[in-house]
Amino acid sequence: MPHDDSERTDAFASVIAIIDEGMLDPAARLRELGRAVMTRYRNYEIVVVDNGLSVDTMIALRDLLAEEPCFRVLRLARRSSIDTAVFAGLEAAIGDFVVISAIAYDRQEHVLDVLDLLRDGHDVVQGESRGPLGGGPFARAGRRTFYWYNRRFLDVDIPARSTYLTGLTRSAANSLGAARRTHRYLRHLIRYIGYRVTSYRYDLDNPQARRIKPRPRLTDAIEMVSSYSTHPLRVVTLVGVVAGLLNLLYALYVIVVTLVSTHVTQGWPTTSLQLSAMFFIICTVLAVQAEYIGRILSESRREPGYVITEELESETLITERERLNVAAA
Repeated sequence: MPHDDSERTDAFASVIAIIDEGMLDPAARLRELGRAVMTRYRNYEIVVVDNGLSVDTMIALRDLLAEEPCFRVLRLARRSSIDTAVFAGLEAAIGDFVVISAIAYDRQEHVLDVLDLLRDGHDVVQGESRGPLGGGPFARAGRRTFYWYNRRFLDVDIPARSTYLTGLTRSAANSLGAARRTHRYLRHLIRYIGYRVTSYRYDLDNPQARRIKPRPRLTDAIEMVSSYSTHPLRVVTLVGVVAGLLNLLYALYVIVVTLVSTHVTQGWPTTSLQLSAMFFIICTVLAVQAEYIGRILSESRREPGYVITEELESETLITERERLNVAAA
């Protein structure tokens, strides 16, 4: 396919494509994406992470590699979370600018727009849906509560309608890769590395493709909070101290009443209520401490978050072979 080289830039663009197993014909969407990027960049790569894709999808991807240039497929040893697959692609990408895109509902013009923002000097670009992300009332309430807690106590302002569409310069991508955590979450880390985040609002191409939008489930929310902050531990510590003081005051009250009053009736409802409240607080403290102990255990193991068993490539990886990304002595 011929292109006007005067309209194409020398910058190297990497696109990490997230595939939803439920989407139809992902190879066709990938082909459109690759050709769209080709019209703007002399050198580029489309990185696809096989995170438990079906046999039919992998056959279509192999055919795509034989037909289209500059595609790479990373096959993970076992199915992992979406964020783990994203970081597998992010650490393999070599471009000057990197865009992470869920191709089920991000059109190729969305990817090109994010690349343009990166070229204009923005270090990190975060996609936001103009429309609601869906879900039931409990899911929406959970999202609002989770994002409010992050803003209020963790100083992490994550937009409620943020998607996985994310753009990073090479320096920002390197900073994300330098975070050697067992549990890494893209939307949190881009706020932690210190770069200014620019919002990119857009309309989703396929509103029904809901699977891989960032909907923090309860377990994911607990992992995110405990991985990036000790705030819950401090809260339950304060609760334990206050409960202990109240228990002490109540004990003093019982002593005074016993000494002053001549008619003291031992009431089991009050005692039972006190014991129930104390046991509830103790159990809560133990639950949070157990979560952090488990996190310390997983971090101390230093186990890799993913293992790449195979890397498949197009026959042509660099359209301009005279371009070198690495200088050799």
